[in-house]
Amino acid sequence: MSDDDRQAPSRRPYESPLRKRQAAQTRDAILDALTRLLQDRRTDEVTTRELAGAAGVSERTVYRHFPDRMALVEGLSDRLEAAIDTAPAFPRAWDDLRPMAVQLMGALETHDVEARAEALLNADPRRYTNETRQHTADLQALVERTVPELDDGQQRSIAAVVRVLASAQTWLRLREEWGIPGDVSGPVVAWAIDALLHEIRRGNPPPAAGDAQAAGGHRPRR
Repeated sequence: MSDDDRQAPSRRPYESPLRKRQAAQTRDAILDALTRLLQDRRTDEVTTRELAGAAGVSERTVYRHFPDRMALVEGLSDRLEAAIDTAPAFPRAWDDLRPMAVQLMGALETHDVEARAEALLNADPRRYTNETRQHTADLQALVERTVPELDDGQQRSIAAVVRVLASAQTWLRLREEWGIPGDVSGPVVAWAIDALLHEIRRGNPPPAAGDAQAAGGHRPRR
C-alpha cells in the first residue's frame, strides 16, 4: 500500500468549550423566560415568538435548542430535578411513600417557580416526560408487590390515586386553589396514602379501573 493509499487518521470534531458554555447559557435563558411567562399564564397562551422575545433570542434559536413543546418540558424537568437534589429516590416499599410525599412537596415548595412551570407543562398526559412515565411504571410495580391478592384493575386504581396524590400537579392545586403550601400538603398527602392502604388492609379495596386503552387512558410504560 502506498502512502497515498493510506487513509488519514480520523479526527474527532473539535468542540469549543466557549461554544458549549454559550449554548448552555442560551438554553438557561430560554428556560428562565419560559418560567417567568408561566407564572401567570396558561401554557397554551405562551407563543414561541413571546418566548423568544422574553429570552432575548430569535425564534430560530428557540427551535434549535428546543424543537418542540416536549423538549421544553424535558428541559424544565431536568432543571427541576437538579434543583431538588434532596428529593428522595422513588420508593420500593409502600411505607417509604409517606416520607417521599413529605419531602417531594417540601422540595417543590422550595423551588416553587420552576415547579409551577414544570407542573403546567407536564399536565398533559400526551406530553409526559420519560421520568414521569418511569415513576408511573415503578409505582404500578410497587402496588403489585404490596397487594398481589388484588386483581389488575384494583391495582391500577390504587396506583392511579397514589400517583395523582404525589405529584407536582397536586402540589400546585393545593397551593394555589386551597392556599396549602408544600410543607403542609406533604403531610396531608402522606396521610391520604396511609388511609388508602389502611382501608385496603381492612378488606375495602377500591373498585377496579376499566381497561385503560378502552377508556382513552394511558397504561404505565417503562
